[in-house]
Amino acid sequence: MLERKILEWMASENTGISSTAMAFCCIDVEPSRKATPRDPSDFIRCLMLVRKVPEVREHFSKIAQMSPEWRAFIENWDRLEKLLINETGVNFDKRSSAPITFQLMKDLRAKH
Repeated sequence: MLERKILEWMASENTGISSTAMAFCCIDVEPSRKATPRDPSDFIRCLMLVRKVPEVREHFSKIAQMSPEWRAFIENWDRLEKLLINETGVNFDKRSSAPITFQLMKDLRAKH
């Protein structure tokens, strides 16, 4: 059933490289690109994947193994999610930018 939910999500218009990497990892398909989210828009696509397919959260430990950057993002997922939602709302319905979240994302990548 997870594979079906992932396929349905992939058929949506709101996917990106990092969220696709997460989705593939969950169903044991080696993603060709293991990119972490580069900006808040990328992260919100990952967040929407987790909200649409909650089982993805059960695979966070596997996703974290894709790279040191992914490990940092997964270890800080709840913090990133809260920060982004506080800054922008879901789908940027409160505000169109998230400078604090973006800085945290850059800091996480820089450390790894």
